[in-house]
Amino acid sequence: MGGKLLFALMALLYAAGVALGLKAPEQLAETVIEEARRLVESIFTGNPLELALRIFLNNARVALLTALLSPLVVAPGLLVLANGFVLGIALTYAAGRLGWAAALAAVLPHGVVEIPALLLAAAASTSLGAAIWRALLGRGKAQWRRELWSFAKAIALSLLLFAAAALIEAIVTPALVSLVRRLPPL
Repeated sequence: MGGKLLFALMALLYAAGVALGLKAPEQLAETVIEEARRLVESIFTGNPLELALRIFLNNARVALLTALLSPLVVAPGLLVLANGFVLGIALTYAAGRLGWAAALAAVLPHGVVEIPALLLAAAASTSLGAAIWRALLGRGKAQWRRELWSFAKAIALSLLLFAAAALIEAIVTPALVSLVRRLPPL
């Protein structure tokens, strides 16, 4: 399966996760929000650059986990689905308390960079996992090296995108949410 097709598949899985999260039962949503709150509290800091570093490290950890799960070919896709599910729950929760404009302002600025970074890492990991299995089964050993190189480039790009998204999330997003919350409701 080609890289673009895998990326599109990951995007569909992410969208499905968001849709499921938007419709999650309230009790499950509360549990997920409480866990997310603990994570946010563990990385929150008053210094935006330190916060950006912590956000980046958390996202890099997810990319590493995705890479480590690559031999379980479907695992990166499941991770993407779960990530989308959590976003759907978080959007519903935030919209209920702040309104949809503020909820979207809290996600979109960095999300337009962070989500493709996650999808890229997952697609590359899935492709690598398939190449590992082909090589183990004696098919495509030459392709294995090429796939490993493609994977390394995709992960490097993903990490650069995660770094940019972390800076946006730590610096731009709070200011935008604050601005949107001061606007009169539509």
